[in-house]
Amino acid sequence: MQAGDLGIDLTRVRGSEAGGRIVLADVRAYIQRLQQRSLEEAKERPATGSQPAAPQSEPINFAKWGPIRRERMSPLRRTVSRRMVESWTTVPKINQFDDADITDLLAVRKKYAATFEKKGSRLTLTAFLLKVIANGLKKHPRANASIDEANNAIIYKDYYHIGVAVDTEGGLIVPVLRDVDKKNLFELSQELHELTEKTRQRKVSLEELQGGTFTISNQGSIGSGHFTPIIYAPQVAILGVGQGQPKPVVVEEKIAIRTMLPLCLAYDHRVLDGADAVRFLKEIITGLQDFPEAQVKLK
Repeated sequence: MQAGDLGIDLTRVRGSEAGGRIVLADVRAYIQRLQQRSLEEAKERPATGSQPAAPQSEPINFAKWGPIRRERMSPLRRTVSRRMVESWTTVPKINQFDDADITDLLAVRKKYAATFEKKGSRLTLTAFLLKVIANGLKKHPRANASIDEANNAIIYKDYYHIGVAVDTEGGLIVPVLRDVDKKNLFELSQELHELTEKTRQRKVSLEELQGGTFTISNQGSIGSGHFTPIIYAPQVAILGVGQGQPKPVVVEEKIAIRTMLPLCLAYDHRVLDGADAVRFLKEIITGLQDFPEAQVKLK
């Protein structure tokens, strides 16, 4: 989740790091103060009686069926949940599914993985995806846009900052790699590894969670197949990536076993039409299947 997605005015957040730098813990503390203030104001606010109270359903007593354990949602988790509900209920989302044949790409990765590791980096499938998606966004700018609802306009961004969803003990956090189109595969691999580790150690700064124009959610490492990710508004598209699996497919009129990667492009139908989404997803698939080995070689 990115800071802008949480509806936070950063000018009101007090940074605790050197020079006033804001980190994730500062945002959590700020959210908690806001929610505490709202609770206090609600207690002090007199009932007007002008509007009938909405009927509330009785909470379910799960304990009557067996032992339970109750854990309060953290301020960050409550805010993320609220924003996800808003995205789900306000964005007309469409899901486009397809598969990419990554058999050759995995062979290239295996060929150069050790060389990358010797230089302090990890060559992962996500690094390839970053490069391919940045190229695709340049050719399909609507997937890199946002809606200005107040002025009925589409904002096209001429920069390519891609968020990568990271699974942490505290929940899903989405740090952003900036100017992906300007970096080679080694630079992206190195930055991705460093940023992912910082995120899991909860050392990622607030600045590193802002400004994304597109997001990748890769669940392949935990064995996922196709799934439908939720768009990180105000972005208009997100790519869900599952685990590559060997499958029988037709290659040159013959049955062959190939590693197929499940993909789902979720997109805002207000900005992208179905044809736009299909072309963009096909661009990603082609980029993965025909990735130039020359871009993987290290000098």
